[in-house]
Amino acid sequence: MEREYSEVEAEKHFENNRLWFRRFQTTRSFRKLTKPERAAAGYITQAFVGLAYKYQLRSPRQYSAKSVKEVVMDLFPEKIAATNVFFTSVIPVMHRYFVFLGVQHKISNAKTLIKALESIKVRQLLDGHRNASNWDAHKKLGMQVLMGYKQDVDPKKVSAYEEDYNMGVPLRFCFDFSVNRPPKNIILLTEKLRKKFENVMYENNK
Repeated sequence: MEREYSEVEAEKHFENNRLWFRRFQTTRSFRKLTKPERAAAGYITQAFVGLAYKYQLRSPRQYSAKSVKEVVMDLFPEKIAATNVFFTSVIPVMHRYFVFLGVQHKISNAKTLIKALESIKVRQLLDGHRNASNWDAHKKLGMQVLMGYKQDVDPKKVSAYEEDYNMGVPLRFCFDFSVNRPPKNIILLTEKLRKKFENVMYENNK
């Protein structure tokens, strides 16, 4: 019998990940991440788990090198609306998280998954994210909000969008500024400032 997507099963995976991530936060490995990486880490692991289950019907124990590459190279750029800072954090965060899950016996092929991650260059991931032709309709909408192109956005609708279409990843300008507080009015972000920030992050990760 062919398996089908289940909201109950999805929530079970999310809940497991929340528990595992809280443990991961207590480790020396987590503390070695940069400040932006630590700020984004919970959202990254949640998005990875959510994307892998929703589009591949895979639980963590079923991850393979091929499935990891698809989630990182295809699904993140297509589905998740976030900044370059977020995307430059995906590989280093998941690298350390897979090591942790392996030590905790939550996955049995950590070395294989890490090798798959190491085969992906950050620039490849950024290029995929920056190429708007890769975005699905929901990401296009989210990026318009994120970059301040949509005026008078209802915060409740933004929150609903984040949960329904963005795997809980918040539409924030930058994960290393005011990461634990509601963002200032991102509509005030100028085009010049946005381009300057995004280009700096892109050049730094070539």
